[in-house]
Amino acid sequence: MKIKLLLGAFAFIGFQSVFAQEVKTTTVIDSVKTVPATIDLEKQKLYEKEKIERDLNAQKEALKQKEDSEKALKDAEKAREKADKEKEKAEKSREKAEKEREKAEKERDKAAKEKEKAAKKVEQQEKKVENAGKDIEKLNSKLDKAEADLEKMQVKLDKSIARGKLTEVETQKENVKITKQQLKIKELEEDIVKAQKKLEKLKR
Repeated sequence: MKIKLLLGAFAFIGFQSVFAQEVKTTTVIDSVKTVPATIDLEKQKLYEKEKIERDLNAQKEALKQKEDSEKALKDAEKAREKADKEKEKAEKSREKAEKEREKAEKERDKAAKEKEKAAKKVEQQEKKVENAGKDIEKLNSKLDKAEADLEKMQVKLDKSIARGKLTEVETQKENVKITKQQLKIKELEEDIVKAQKKLEKLKR
């Protein structure tokens, strides 16, 4: 009986060991588990590849945006510089036009002053001519009066001598008066000649 029990125990233990070996040998389950792991690895690689491609595209896009931004900044800077140059050019043109306007205005003022000066000169010249003409008229009037007075003095002296009313001394005095009057006439004639020459000179 004890032998049977011992045999049964050994048989059970052997069965367990055999079963355990069978479980051990069915490691196919583990190999089966490695298949999904391989698939996951491929998926992971594919994912990583796609991620790298996405990152690369993102970097390219970012670089393109940066380049576009830099180009836009450069274009804006060029446009600003061009606008500044155009503004400076316009300012220079405005300043030049202002200087030309001021110059033209000065020349116009100068011409107006020259014209006014010339007009005044002409007016003064005409006034001088007019005055010279008046002076000649006055001298001629004086000459006419002096000649008339001389004639009266001579007539009076001749009458007085003819009547015998004058002494020799009185006659000489009257002759002196007549001579003085004749000298006065000569001086007036000379003044008239001078005045006429002056008038002719003014008229040139």
